[in-house]
Amino acid sequence: MGLGITDYIGRWVAGLTPESVPRRVIEELKNQVLSCIAAIHAGHFSEAGRVVSRTVRQWSGGKEATLIPSGERTSLHFALYANSALSLALDYDDYLFAAHTGHSAVVGALGVAEAANKSGSDLLLAQLAANEVAGRLGAVALGGALNGQMCTFVHLASGAALAARLLDLDSTKTAAALNIAFAQPPQPSRAAFFGSEAKAVLAAQTLTIGVQAAQLALQGMRVVADVWEGEDGFAKLFAVHPLAEAFRNLGELWVSDTLSYKTYPGCAYLAAIIDCVLALQRQHHIDGRKVRSVEVSANPLTLGMEALSQPYLRGPESLPVTLNFSVPYNVAAALLDKELSPRQFLPERIKDPATWELAARVRLTLDDGMTQKMQETALVRLDSTGRSSLPMRIDWGPRQLLTQKMSFGARVRIELESGKTYEAEQEVPFGAFGRTFDDRRKQVEDKFRRETRYTLRKERMEQAIDMIFHLEDLNAAQVRELVRLCCSERS
Repeated sequence: MGLGITDYIGRWVAGLTPESVPRRVIEELKNQVLSCIAAIHAGHFSEAGRVVSRTVRQWSGGKEATLIPSGERTSLHFALYANSALSLALDYDDYLFAAHTGHSAVVGALGVAEAANKSGSDLLLAQLAANEVAGRLGAVALGGALNGQMCTFVHLASGAALAARLLDLDSTKTAAALNIAFAQPPQPSRAAFFGSEAKAVLAAQTLTIGVQAAQLALQGMRVVADVWEGEDGFAKLFAVHPLAEAFRNLGELWVSDTLSYKTYPGCAYLAAIIDCVLALQRQHHIDGRKVRSVEVSANPLTLGMEALSQPYLRGPESLPVTLNFSVPYNVAAALLDKELSPRQFLPERIKDPATWELAARVRLTLDDGMTQKMQETALVRLDSTGRSSLPMRIDWGPRQLLTQKMSFGARVRIELESGKTYEAEQEVPFGAFGRTFDDRRKQVEDKFRRETRYTLRKERMEQAIDMIFHLEDLNAAQVRELVRLCCSERS
């Protein structure tokens, strides 16, 4: 790359066309829209979501964008902030290699497209640009101090890229937007992430700044230095892997292919465990009150997140944001309620003493077999070549990407007081990359219907799903109609 990295990205974003994108990627983007809107609806009823909604209503603003699902009109920036926060409130999001992008890619593309009077095809290309840029930027930090959702800086890039695309910025101004966005990249604290409802606004804050950066570039804010690179740049502070390596094959290799969708609120590393628990529950009609013990064997990522969240657990007084990472609580709640949904994270449900009694009988250990499967399909590997001073490297190429799996496997063994035992295992969670496209499509449709049923009538719900599945054919007026359909009729 002879040019700076942001010049390179800016040319790609500005030059992106519908014809250059594989059909399978477009269809995956529609899954992401369904999943994200469902997460917003679910987050609307959470305690953190209610706080955000009440606060944003008190801010003054215009009427160019919509708060989902209330349907109230406000300024673009306030709508982006609120909708992004609701999508994150229950950790009920989508993810790809190597970032959680829906909080900005979907929320930002919907909001800016609505305000800028853009078509569904424009929206999808902006969403795609955000996924590709943010996902690759997340990859440069893998193995460092920040990973996954804690890489909140990716939403700066996502917001800048999608807004640049929808505001018709040329390549030079798009590069400027990416640089303006990174004038002050964030590093969230672990205490806020695991022990505070403020986690809900981490993506909201950075998405909004990213979009504002594109608006500043549109108005002529000048940039003469690439703040992503160099001794004083972003990469020097945050990157573990080279920027150029992460952005290799941009436009040829699509990280959006790896989009994965959560079917339960909470960390993705717990999903396979809950798949096992609920499968055994359905098959054997287990009475959670008669469970003697639950043995969970999982991969090192699950154990790592469990350990990081432990200091912030407060038993029945724990916050949902902490419990989203707790294997014992999620297993116990799923066994007792025969589901794991937003309802298990309401304050009155969390206080149930029976859940905590059962959680005390859940034991988590490392599973060597699941660990090996995860390592065999991972894109990030220990570097045994001797060519790098870093302990890890990105195995980055079309074959590696398309054969990768979100392999967050687990084994579960439930023993009853009677002595009966039941066992199950799952390598790739339902809805995750590594399962079939049809499985992922079914999971997001079910999720959308499940989480919008409290707000939307069935006819309205099905009409919204149909419009999302035909997003590329919608004109600007129909995009605004889609947003309206995803909101309460009482507004």
